[in-house]
Amino acid sequence: MKRRRRLRKLVPDAELIRRRAAGEPLRQLKPDYDVAHTTLGRYFERPEVAKQIKHAAAQLRAEQRAAAARRSAERRLEQEVRRKAKEQATAEREQARRARAAVAERTSRRRRPRSDYEAWLDARDARRPLTQADLHSQSDEKAARVVAGGGGMQAVIEATGLRTLENVVRLIDPAILKRALDNDVLERAQHPGIRRLHLRRHGAELRSASV
Repeated sequence: MKRRRRLRKLVPDAELIRRRAAGEPLRQLKPDYDVAHTTLGRYFERPEVAKQIKHAAAQLRAEQRAAAARRSAERRLEQEVRRKAKEQATAEREQARRARAAVAERTSRRRRPRSDYEAWLDARDARRPLTQADLHSQSDEKAARVVAGGGGMQAVIEATGLRTLENVVRLIDPAILKRALDNDVLERAQHPGIRRLHLRRHGAELRSASV
């Protein structure tokens, strides 16, 4: 029986398999494991190791698809939040305009209301409609406090205990969430290293797809 060549000094681990499955070249791996790239090459040629790499590559591709789907869902929810916030602000401005117009029309009228019913109609038309802010729940108030302190969407999820982004978008005032998204944008702009880390991770995911 042919004896397998001894791998001098190499101490393999799960991270080595994962990095190779992601497409890292041997010369990039060797400094971290303090061996020659030929030693790594012989190790990766072993049938059982090749099988592990193949399995890890499939797992990485699945993780990449899940991450891409998650990013797509987050972008969709962000667009939904901004759309709802814009529509809500437009509707509330229109309601306020109508209330002001009713007050102006009533005060410019030279005669008094002809009946109690007409007076009631005048008062109803002039009444300021309730805004979304007037109807805030306890969760809205918690989210508003976090956002006022500079928190983003993740901070809102944690403060409200709503657990998922979908729940937050469904239950929290869109105007609050828009400010949370703006805080996230500002945070990324002030800390570009976070953005670079995200891009490096995205690059690793793309490399894994080509394995």
